[in-house]
Amino acid sequence: MESKLGFTKENIIASLGFAFFVVCPRMAGMMHVISNYSGVSMLFTVLLGIVISVPLLMLMVFVFDKAGVWGALGFCILTDFISALVMKGVSVRAGIETFTIAIFVVIGVKLTPYISKLFFKEPKKEKEEILEEEQGSVQCDALENDSEYNVNEGIK
Repeated sequence: MESKLGFTKENIIASLGFAFFVVCPRMAGMMHVISNYSGVSMLFTVLLGIVISVPLLMLMVFVFDKAGVWGALGFCILTDFISALVMKGVSVRAGIETFTIAIFVVIGVKLTPYISKLFFKEPKKEKEEILEEEQGSVQCDALENDSEYNVNEGIK
C-alpha cells in the first residue's frame, strides 16, 4: 500500500468520504440500542467511543495492508461480534442481526465491482491500438516459430 501523506486534494476528498461513510446506518442502529438499554450520555459515549476506536481503525488499516479487503472484512466482522458480546442488554437476536449485517456487507463488497461495470463501461480501444497489439502478437508468434531466430537451434 503506497502512502501519500499531507493535505492533498486526493487525501482531503478520501478523508471526507471516509468520515461520511463512518457515520452510517449501522452507527445509528447502535446508538438506538445504547439509548434503549442504558442510561448513559450519548455525547459522552460517542466521544469515548471515538477515542477507543482510533487504535482499532489503525489495526484495520494494518490488516488491510497485510491481508487485503477480505482480511479487513474478517477483522470488522470480528469487531461486530465483540461489540454484540460486550454490550449489556444486547440479546441473541442482536447478535444474529449483527451477523446478518456483516454477511450483507461481504456480499456488497463482492458485488460492487460488477454493479459499477453496469454504470461505467470499459474505455474502447482505438483502432490503431488494436492493430498494434495484433501486429505485435503476430510478430512474436512469427519469431517463436521461425527457426532462423530460434536460439536452441543456432543461427543459420
